[in-house]
Amino acid sequence: MPINKLFGGNIPVLEQALNLRYEKQGLIQSNIANLETPGYTVQDFPFATVMESAMQGSGSLSKTHAGHLALDPVDAGMSHQFSEEKRPVDLDEEMLKLSENQLMYEIAAKIIAKKFDGLKYAIDEGGK
Repeated sequence: MPINKLFGGNIPVLEQALNLRYEKQGLIQSNIANLETPGYTVQDFPFATVMESAMQGSGSLSKTHAGHLALDPVDAGMSHQFSEEKRPVDLDEEMLKLSENQLMYEIAAKIIAKKFDGLKYAIDEGGK
């Protein structure tokens, strides 16, 4: 039985959420690192919009040849949704975004861990 059948398909969604949160974390850190860079403007992407487009498969390319590399839906979604705001970096705002993003990443990771704990419990108790 495939793993997504056991949990109603939530594992791929949570995996996608973790990947997007990881990418967003790096982008926020880049904004903070370039705080004093002349001419640098804030870069961000709307998590909900990119997550939705990645889950719907929009931005995905069809492989017309066996030698073609698959394009990650996160990269495809970000390439269409990436926005560069025309304002300087505000350290307080970026730190708030960093904290929120880290919290959301931890929540998704804990949800996945709980799902696997449930599976482990079912396997352990099923053998008794």
